Amino acid sequence: MTADEATVVQWLLEHGDGDNREFLAQLKRARVVRLCPCGCASIDFSIDGKRPQHFAMHVLSDYEWRNNLGHLCGAFVFEQDGLLAGLDSWSIDGLGIPDAMPPIERLVLHGSSTLA
Repeated sequence: MTADEATVVQWLLEHGDGDNREFLAQLKRARVVRLCPCGCASIDFSIDGKRPQHFAMHVLSDYEWRNNLGHLCGAFVFEQDGLLAGLDSWSIDGLGIPDAMPPIERLVLHGSSTLA
């Protein structure tokens, strides 16, 4: 995991819903096992070599930002089977692929802004 990826995931967990201490502890042991083939910045993790067996996703933190081109993007971290499972980045407005980690200073809670 790159330093930028770890920083964004940590920030999202620290500013997410509920108590994410368990997942913050897992972050130190997380390894990237998959990059999204579409070219976006989404990544999937394994924790101590373990991957989720069931794919029901629980979002832990959900934010949005505008990238350098002004496109509205989203980023959320999620868990599966009690494991920190990944960071998903996506285009909210459909205008571009978020191909880099979001700048933390631009992140606002998804749905709470007037960014649209």
